Amino acid sequence: MIKKLETLINSGRVPHALVIDGGSLESRLLCAKELAASILGETEKVMADIHPDVITVFPEEKKKTLSVELIRKMRDDAYVIPNENEHKVYIIARAELMQDYSQNALLKILEEPPSYATFILLCDTHSCLLGTVLSRVAIFTLDDEAVNTDDETYAKNLALAKELAKKVAFHDSFGIMTSVSCFDKNFDQLSPVLDILSAILRDALVINTGGNSLISGALDEANLLSRNLSAKDLLSRTEGVADIVKAINIYGNKNLTLTRLVSKLSGGQND
Repeated sequence: MIKKLETLINSGRVPHALVIDGGSLESRLLCAKELAASILGETEKVMADIHPDVITVFPEEKKKTLSVELIRKMRDDAYVIPNENEHKVYIIARAELMQDYSQNALLKILEEPPSYATFILLCDTHSCLLGTVLSRVAIFTLDDEAVNTDDETYAKNLALAKELAKKVAFHDSFGIMTSVSCFDKNFDQLSPVLDILSAILRDALVINTGGNSLISGALDEANLLSRNLSAKDLLSRTEGVADIVKAINIYGNKNLTLTRLVSKLSGGQND
């Protein structure tokens, strides 16, 4: 399991909704089941796919999308108390197949979830999700597991993400440009740094809207962002980071990606 996720489990701070992306569908499903087993405190039935309080949602046979009807059915079921445990876990196995209206149906329960429910969204990349959904979930990437297990590397990435967060909070466009320029020679480092920055922005939005489920490990920076940016601006920055991550995964055009990142973090909308 991802190191950051293990840390949250051990500290009892598992968020009520999270995304696991990267890797293969099989590896994501395995990670989700391991997480569900940890939440419920039961392993055998969960790993055997027979626990009544772990519900995995797959697309209907021969369907290319996760229909809004399936999401609404899951949402209704979430308000039914658990069968055997104190918790219920919902695993959405192909979250990338949710169209906007399905994601909006899911958003309703992410905004006000039952206290006993945890939602795990599995997808190829979290950039397929709406910004409103991303603002209410924690993001964990299987492809970054090797990075996260290297404490020194992770500490450097965290420091860069915190630096960027502060400059975003102070609307320091020149400072953002200066910080982003360091990725010109270390472009492979950009994606893990943006994952951390995304978590900080997400925490800032949580604070801004009165929540307290924080996962970034950068409380000072999240508070600073929350004080200096509106919820709308935080959501815009979150969506902007998601757009850049998608561009890295699909196109990998370094110069254009860095230019767009500066614009997105500075509040611009142009590519």
